Amino acid sequence: MGNYKYTSPDIGPRAQALIQRDKKVYFGAHTRSPEIPLVVDHGQGCMIYDVDGNEFLDFGAGYAVASTGHCHPEVVEAIQTQAERLLHLPGSDFFYELQTELAEKLANWAPGNFPKQVYFGSSGAEMVDSALKLAKYYTGRYKLISFFGAFHGRTFGGMTVCGSKYVQRAGFGPLVPEVYHTLYPYCYRCPLGKTYPDCKKGVETLEGIPLLPCVAFLNNEIFRRLINPYEVAALLVEPIQGEGGYIVPPPEFHPLLRAITSKYGIIYIVDDIQAGLGRSGRMFTTEHWGVAADVNIIAKGLASGIPIGAIIARSELMDPELDNHAWVPGSHGSTFGGNPIASIAALKTLELIHGKLMKNAREMGLYLMENLLELQNKHRIIGEVRGIGLMIGIEIVQDKISKTPFPENFTTDGKNIKSVIVGNAYKKGMIIFGCGFNSIRLSPPLIVNKAEADQCLRTLDEIFTEIESNL
Repeated sequence: MGNYKYTSPDIGPRAQALIQRDKKVYFGAHTRSPEIPLVVDHGQGCMIYDVDGNEFLDFGAGYAVASTGHCHPEVVEAIQTQAERLLHLPGSDFFYELQTELAEKLANWAPGNFPKQVYFGSSGAEMVDSALKLAKYYTGRYKLISFFGAFHGRTFGGMTVCGSKYVQRAGFGPLVPEVYHTLYPYCYRCPLGKTYPDCKKGVETLEGIPLLPCVAFLNNEIFRRLINPYEVAALLVEPIQGEGGYIVPPPEFHPLLRAITSKYGIIYIVDDIQAGLGRSGRMFTTEHWGVAADVNIIAKGLASGIPIGAIIARSELMDPELDNHAWVPGSHGSTFGGNPIASIAALKTLELIHGKLMKNAREMGLYLMENLLELQNKHRIIGEVRGIGLMIGIEIVQDKISKTPFPENFTTDGKNIKSVIVGNAYKKGMIIFGCGFNSIRLSPPLIVNKAEADQCLRTLDEIFTEIESNL
């Protein structure tokens, strides 16, 4: 155990009573933490209120789900109106205009100057499995490539392609066979010991793009020693790694992946579940690098909290009338995907994101980054600040020069540094989450304003000051 003294947040009486009731009946594999003992009563905008009357600035947005804030009045009104007309019919079997309109918008907005079609489900993890099924069916191949640090959900397919933490996979084997992991460009802690952009000097190029050493590892090692690339159905990648640490890759990364997958006929699948739909300041994150995926996966913020996910793919992958390799009727489907309530919530959410909130994400993201970089200069435990738009990661270290992380058993009762920061934020009325092994993530609703950003910055400044004074 470490020697840092820390006490978890107090729990109010009404919250404590509900927690005890819940403990008797709710499943034990949940990831609830004593550092965020939140028992919610209601939410509005960027604020959450608990059952004991406490209020919290929400800079997690339910893991980037509450894209338009909590209970946005226009989203609520749209849901209420639709609830009086139709709650459910399975969109895989019947037609309704809302689902068609939503599919049209997504197909038109997704990157790539080619026809696209859309499939709806109920969650991001379900969409990951759907995309992997699609790629295997279309290509007739069976091998898959994912990345170290990746998180793609907790279904069997999603769990197998994860590379974030072993606990997400342990005890569930055998997993889906023939899944291979390769290096993601975590430049702050390069697994190859390189430094960007110096790592680009003197290397070979692919379609005129410097072949980054981490990508060369896939192209020159894995494809030579482990896998025939012509047996690979799909390469699945997050445009910005989320659970793995809010890691932003260098601009060459996704163009290189696009070039490699095109060369070998591999389906290039981008998991835009956390980063997409305006959070990065663009509707689809790969727009930052001018790249179009064969399949885009979206979910989380698509309907402001109503469960829905989608894959948007090249039409020839999706429609047997266009290509006889595409999946056929009955080979896939969903009972709840794209149901009327989810569709209307998604349509209103997209209207708000496309109208003002995407621009706000860019502006407020820049504001937060500028001020966080000042905090980095002020505080010795901030090793790196990274992010795009309102997807920002803060890496915590003992020493900036060596980049030495704090020990996992940092406190006297065995908690890590992330728990200390998250717990202290909760005590001060702010909700944030950890990510990776050493980092904190900021992913507020896209409606966040300057006053709320300033409150977050002040709170973080106080937390880092207190930790450093007690080390």
